Amino acid sequence: MDSLVTPIQKNVVLVGAGNAHLRFVKMFGMRPIRGVAVTLVSEAPVIPYSAMVPAHIAGDYPWHAITIDLVRLCRAMNVRLVTARASALDCRTRTVRFPNRPELRFDLLSLGLGSLPACPSSLADSPTSWRMRPLGTLLERLDELERSLKRSGRPHHFVVVGGGASGAELALAIRKRFSALSTFRLTLLHSQGQLLPQFPARVGQIFTALSQQRAITVRLDTRVTGGDAHTLELNGTEQLAYDTVLWATNAAPQDLLASSGLPLSNDGFLRVRDTLQSEGDPTVFGTGDCITLASHPQLLKNGVYAVREGGILYANVMRFLHEKPLKRFHPQSRCLCLLNTADGEAALCYGPLVWKGRTARWLKDRIDRAWIKQFTMFPSMPGQTDQASDAVPMRCGGCGSKISSDVLSAVLKRIEVGDDPRLLLGCHAGEDASVHRMKPELYGTDPAQLVEVQTVDYFKSFVDDPYLFGRIAALNAVSDLYAMNARPFSALAIATLPYARGPVQEGILFELLSGAVHSLRELGVVLAGGHTTEGSELALGFAVTGYGEANTLFQKSHLQPGEVLLLTKPLGSGALLAGWMQGQCRASWFNALLDAMLVANARGGAILAQRGVRACTDVTGFGLAGHLLEMLEASHVSARLDSRRIPLYTGFNEMVEHGIVSTLHADNAKAACRVQGSLPLPAWLFDPQTSGGLLASVKREQAADIVQSLHDAGYPSTAIIGEILTPEQESGGPSLVLV
Repeated sequence: MDSLVTPIQKNVVLVGAGNAHLRFVKMFGMRPIRGVAVTLVSEAPVIPYSAMVPAHIAGDYPWHAITIDLVRLCRAMNVRLVTARASALDCRTRTVRFPNRPELRFDLLSLGLGSLPACPSSLADSPTSWRMRPLGTLLERLDELERSLKRSGRPHHFVVVGGGASGAELALAIRKRFSALSTFRLTLLHSQGQLLPQFPARVGQIFTALSQQRAITVRLDTRVTGGDAHTLELNGTEQLAYDTVLWATNAAPQDLLASSGLPLSNDGFLRVRDTLQSEGDPTVFGTGDCITLASHPQLLKNGVYAVREGGILYANVMRFLHEKPLKRFHPQSRCLCLLNTADGEAALCYGPLVWKGRTARWLKDRIDRAWIKQFTMFPSMPGQTDQASDAVPMRCGGCGSKISSDVLSAVLKRIEVGDDPRLLLGCHAGEDASVHRMKPELYGTDPAQLVEVQTVDYFKSFVDDPYLFGRIAALNAVSDLYAMNARPFSALAIATLPYARGPVQEGILFELLSGAVHSLRELGVVLAGGHTTEGSELALGFAVTGYGEANTLFQKSHLQPGEVLLLTKPLGSGALLAGWMQGQCRASWFNALLDAMLVANARGGAILAQRGVRACTDVTGFGLAGHLLEMLEASHVSARLDSRRIPLYTGFNEMVEHGIVSTLHADNAKAACRVQGSLPLPAWLFDPQTSGGLLASVKREQAADIVQSLHDAGYPSTAIIGEILTPEQESGGPSLVLV
């Protein structure tokens, strides 16, 4: 092994992508903590900056100018990103739980969950009742409402509940957004006697006057006491009809806190000490709107405090891990507040000073853009494995590099690998190999044609989420069998885990195998056993066993002249994954790629088999050119590709234009001398694919029907990309022609 690798000793998990956690991520990227792995949990991969949302609604900024791409940020800062909603917290077992993925273990946890606007329970799930957060969802709903009203021209009564800073800013911004619609009216309800009561009276007067100028009905001393999907009950007596109600009320805590078992304030927020540690567990920290500072229980929920908390959080995590005294957070007595008034100006408030004007708007714009820039423009940061100090002594190789038996057995006890009547002995039997029954009746096929089909696949991790890596690696491994019209039923895993403490390795292995079993069980494949070892990088592979009928197997040598070539998935995963590793792949590109890689080739292979297809392969590491040339040579034919019909992943061309390609691209491109076409040849020819699609030759008269069937089955990018040439069209030996 590399003797300079620092094993992972501690896992720090940040739940929520608020201001404090964003600052922590950036500081960790600049100054990694040796032996520490950091994971950020966020429901969304792209988040808008709350301070700029009103201006975006009013039309001052485009979406990309107010958002932070967490996929790029976390990769550049060497922080793992888990895009999921945390549903529960168990401090006893040190785990964060999720509805649709395995739990995440932590040694230190920070909660930055934010808060939710309070609203009556009867309106919580109504489609006409919107909460201000999550902000991304709010912006999507406003976009759809605007499109709908422009189409229909129908009257619409929009009600904003809450006259604090958020509600007042949003009301002015929404009024401006819909100002061209004469049938749109807006009402602002507030339970107190003046708007923005936490600020000097002059601020509330400014927003009241602006609201009146823009025909916003402002009703003070008005409390919503109930209602339904179309009517609000006001002060227990009055009824107010509405079409949409937006809740921008005082903050309410997230449900996760109530079930955490941690000490909470009277209104349900996490109580923390000045060190930002929970009063009930020193390994749990809290920041932002989800906490109540025990020494300042009346402190307002304000993002300005969260920014400063991020620096204290990073310092205290580092100090806690090194058993040093922790710093204390002291909220400033005064903070600068800048509120957008949706008229090209802003209201500035600092203590008793209140001022409105264009200069205040210029200052707000400058501060907001500087904040966004911190998390969207950054140089490459040093990786944790670059740290030479704190390295452990040389670890053993050979059988001495196996994962300890207690780690492996603990994980296997937690995972339900499934069962199959064809599997006599599997991983729970304690044997060193799996044993399969080979009775033909168990396979439901003609004994004379029954054949066993095996394949093996292994590669290092291409994403930083062991669960997703396990899912995709399993699909990539079994794909070879579907590409031959064989049915996998058993798999042996071989996993390499990064150097780490036993509990950390157990957590990684549990996520890894949970992902693999998720994919395998959906396909009716049993994880029958395997082998584990440790190394400098996470890696996973499978030996897969399946069966088929000898007379119906897909083979590369069965291409027929006159048939057309069909591809079921886009190309470009190699360059996009390379871009992700360099922190250059946008979240929208990356998530679309993940969605496609998580689609198994099982249904596609079955559809092709039903149509009598005989020649097929899957496009993986050698790229389209490499795998197609294998088929052409085996079949002694040539082919012509139509470059206009090749489906590509969004973002692939941008990556290539910036010189970002897979490290395997150059080796694959050595086949360029065997391709006829205009130079330079397109990069997608040689881009290696992970969990790529099926490449098949189908009869021309069946092509349209097969393509439609594949679209309906979940392969929307399926396209006819070329044809197999007849002998008179060929020039010399087998060749690939690109037009």
